[in-house]
Amino acid sequence: MKTRLMSACVRCLGWLVLPVLAATATAAEAPPLLLTHVTVIDGSGGAPRANMTIAIDGKHITAIYPDGSRAVPKGAQVEDLAGKYAIPGLIDAHVHLTGAEPDIPRYAAHLQALLRGGVTAVRDMAGDDRLVGYLAGQANTDLMPAPDIAYVALMAGPSFFTEDVRAQGSTVGVPLGTAPWMRAITPDTDLRLAVAEAKGTGASALKLYANLTPDLVAKVTAEAHRQGMQVWAHATIFPTRPSEEVAAGVDVLSHTPYLVWQAAATVPADYRVRAMGDFTHVRPDAPAIVALLKSMREHGTILDATLTPFLDEAEHQPQKVGAGIMAWSYAVTRLAHEMGVAVDVGADSSGLPRGAHGVDLTAMPTVHSEMALLVAHCGFTPLEAIHAATAVGAAAMGQSDQRGTLAAGKLADVVVLSADPSRDIHNTTRIEFVVKHGRIEPSRNRDGGS
Repeated sequence: MKTRLMSACVRCLGWLVLPVLAATATAAEAPPLLLTHVTVIDGSGGAPRANMTIAIDGKHITAIYPDGSRAVPKGAQVEDLAGKYAIPGLIDAHVHLTGAEPDIPRYAAHLQALLRGGVTAVRDMAGDDRLVGYLAGQANTDLMPAPDIAYVALMAGPSFFTEDVRAQGSTVGVPLGTAPWMRAITPDTDLRLAVAEAKGTGASALKLYANLTPDLVAKVTAEAHRQGMQVWAHATIFPTRPSEEVAAGVDVLSHTPYLVWQAAATVPADYRVRAMGDFTHVRPDAPAIVALLKSMREHGTILDATLTPFLDEAEHQPQKVGAGIMAWSYAVTRLAHEMGVAVDVGADSSGLPRGAHGVDLTAMPTVHSEMALLVAHCGFTPLEAIHAATAVGAAAMGQSDQRGTLAAGKLADVVVLSADPSRDIHNTTRIEFVVKHGRIEPSRNRDGGS
């Protein structure tokens, strides 16, 4: 199936690229864009600013200033947004695109649905980099309407690749554990070469998944950083504890429930028990958990909470998770936030909900539901949830200098809303239109969709 999919990439390249090359050329010559009379929520966590103008030229924001305080550039396109609200483009910091769709045209529709739903960037957390790299090339250069895509190369112990069908499906045609994007690591691995080959896939980070010792985690992380790559990891790597990852310099820990293993007497080597922690007896504010969160704050380690998938499993497949997983996860995410740990927003899915017949392209992206959980259960204000889904997401991607807030010099990624999200986080779904790289993409709300 993967071979057929990659062949489809080549066959569909023509129809994807040729029509949009002209559009890209036209966009390069587009006049300046002014979004006027809008209330700006800039993603920094600060208060909304009413009656502002966002000036955009090309792909970037050039200035944000009070309405009428500067002359309108000659020939500028002016969008009067009186009564509207502008937030930065949302970032889903944990997606898995590979396997979500059957062919390239469907992926194009999937990515456009994410963009129209307010998502202007995603962090793909492991899959078939042959496909993800192709999609990223199209998305990041605006050859298709899609969020920008940053993606990983995964590293794990050898046993993972014989046990996990997802890893096998992502490396069809390549011996298990040898693909540059799905690499088995042992004490004898040439880490300089392995990291260099991972970087050669176009990945911006490594993902450390399972069955790696603390010593190997530390060595891989050091080499990745030396070669200019970030390191993103499961919050427990089995048998490596969260605190050992933080000490090693891992940049982002994924999945709040996996933090429970910090307080376990022993951490098993089998990663398949990862969601079966003792959520009943380990208190959310246990000394080991509090010390871990303090260390994360001090090291600047980001928590990629991903609450939505565990809620879904707790409700529909409770045998797959430990009893009490959601109450514990909500409480620890709340405590992390209160202690000053940066928390991003990630869906741990394709970014869209699934329906009876596959991914629901008419649904709002799951990032909105994840923000709502942070507000409803984890003590975040709506402004703090928006900050998590924008500025913190950009930091998780290693791209804070490019995106995540509305500010001069940043990419012009903007979501325009018809209702105030600082009063009700659910208003992030009230999308009028999306601007990505300075180009307006209509929302489904505006062109007749749901």
